[in-house]
Amino acid sequence: MKFWHFLTIFVAGLTLAIIAGCGGGGGPSSSPGETAIFLTDDLATGYDHVWIQLYEIEAEFASGSQVIFDSSEGKVIDVRALNSAGNNLFQFLGVVDAPSQPIVNFKFTVDTDLSLMATGATTATTAVFVPGLSVGGGKSRFEIAVPGGINLSAADSVTFDFDLAQWNLSGGQVTPVGVIFNGPSVNNLDNQRGEDVKGTVSGLTGTAPDRSFVLTTPRGTIAVVTNANTAIFNSNGAPSPVLANGETVEVRGKFDPVAGTFVASSVKIEDGPGVSQEPKVKGPVQNVNSSTGTFEVRADFVRNFVPTNLYVPVTTSASTRFYNRFGVVISSGTYFDSIAGSQVEVEGAYNGTTLAATKVKLEDGNDDFYPEARGPAMSIDANAGQVVITVQEWEGFAGAAGQSLTIASNGSTQYRNEDGDNVTKQAFFAALAQGNTVKGEGTFEGSVLVAKRMEIRASGGGGGAGNDPHDANGTVSNINAGARTYTVTLTSWVGFNGAFGTQIQVTMNSNATYRDDEGNSLTEGQFFAGLQNGGLVEVDGLVTGTSMAGVKAKLDDD
Repeated sequence: MKFWHFLTIFVAGLTLAIIAGCGGGGGPSSSPGETAIFLTDDLATGYDHVWIQLYEIEAEFASGSQVIFDSSEGKVIDVRALNSAGNNLFQFLGVVDAPSQPIVNFKFTVDTDLSLMATGATTATTAVFVPGLSVGGGKSRFEIAVPGGINLSAADSVTFDFDLAQWNLSGGQVTPVGVIFNGPSVNNLDNQRGEDVKGTVSGLTGTAPDRSFVLTTPRGTIAVVTNANTAIFNSNGAPSPVLANGETVEVRGKFDPVAGTFVASSVKIEDGPGVSQEPKVKGPVQNVNSSTGTFEVRADFVRNFVPTNLYVPVTTSASTRFYNRFGVVISSGTYFDSIAGSQVEVEGAYNGTTLAATKVKLEDGNDDFYPEARGPAMSIDANAGQVVITVQEWEGFAGAAGQSLTIASNGSTQYRNEDGDNVTKQAFFAALAQGNTVKGEGTFEGSVLVAKRMEIRASGGGGGAGNDPHDANGTVSNINAGARTYTVTLTSWVGFNGAFGTQIQVTMNSNATYRDDEGNSLTEGQFFAGLQNGGLVEVDGLVTGTSMAGVKAKLDDD
């Protein structure tokens, strides 16, 4: 029989509550007989943040015991943050096969240290669980007995309430108290916080952007679904991300107890199966300094470290990869122009105070970045204002090489011809012919990409042969305006045998043309004045080896 069983954490007053089994959804599980585990938090006064590290939850029954949650690195949980204006929020932990016998006791293994931040404070203080709970190795264990036992069966729920109002905090030492408690339902996804789940893909089905697959994690299997709002991107920043069976991915999203699926807001395809989970922080930013490439992120969500301050300092470097909210690579300059008022997600190396970023991703904000696709036009309907392409390259969604994709326009769509000129809709479709390469940027409505911009792009020459222009896109370095030269580190390319990260040495022809990102003409001087190390550029020309003779170049922001 399929069932759901939930674990949640509540904090009330100075109250910590851990809840398992908040109200049966009755829907199918990711796998029959599996237990889904959540966290939540009741409203607390006196503290803005209470960080704990949870290593294990063990269920005991008459004939033995079973671990129903485990984290070797320790799951960092800000139990106080799982609440908004008095409403419980829930954080997904994972799924495991549930015990088939009545559970009589639960054991919670946590880090001995708790990190507390009083209301209004910006620096945390440390308390410890009382020595009598120590199990060695810097860990403590406390228990909740279940008199008479409890069965985890269809529609059942069980709640464990660790009431901080009853906890004794004396001399920096905490004695916890636990009771049975009935908590609210987690079926409303608006009441859930986003969570990261990492595992291996199998059973991939569907057509982009609506895909489904099974994610195998250390704690069980989870059914994952993507949709038009899911950002798909490669961890190394390469274009054209492809979801495939056997890949290691990190999925961010929310678990739907009714449908029994994890609804993905983003899927990051890792470089390989051995990639570990880097320390991560997510939250709003402050103290942004674009000249030094630094900012601070409020520690609303952290992974693999316990913050010592409310805001975590972040440093970036030339090797940091920047993404927009759809997972499309952007320049550092565009990122810093867009960061104000946004939530961001940062991964990197943490040294105890500062996070040195390897990846930085915008999570929200009113920016001008959209999923994009490029390929030859297969059919054209000028009256309807749409074109069907065969996808060759894509970013920001779960595409596939060779798939048919309809790009539609609306009243606000911008059009550009092959020279990069802004043109009318009528002129665009008059110039467009079957086989022309079309690039569309926009948002999905179902399986249709509704374009904010539609462009006719130069067609590539196929592996570097012939005189057709090649298209190189990437980040800029080694600018020499007098010599009309610069280096492009490829993020995408068309018409020649490129590779992500390859450096192409560009020399612009004396009669080359230049444009800004809006398609406006620039002089050579204006172009090189606007060209910045770390910025993005699109350049057309002829590639020979790792050198390019450029005939057209455009400043880019995504």
